[in-house]
Amino acid sequence: MVVVREEILKKGFVDLKVKIAGMIQKHRFEVVKEETPHGVVPYLVTKEKDISMKELVRIAEEIQLPVKSPLSVAFPPGKMPSDFVGL
Repeated sequence: MVVVREEILKKGFVDLKVKIAGMIQKHRFEVVKEETPHGVVPYLVTKEKDISMKELVRIAEEIQLPVKSPLSVAFPPGKMPSDFVGL
């Protein structure tokens, strides 16, 4: 399944398959724009606490957007908040 970043930002959410405790589950990630010192940055946010950091990084790399859960934040490798200002 090819997910396009622009489509996700336009719709405001995306449903993704995530591996949690060895099981593949489908979870909704909503786009939430947050004010940072760099400017307004869009994050894919989930309420699921059990997603591992490895899985968050995989999603961030696949979608090319920062991903946030209640316990952590992941960015695509080599990117930082200022790379997403204005999306």
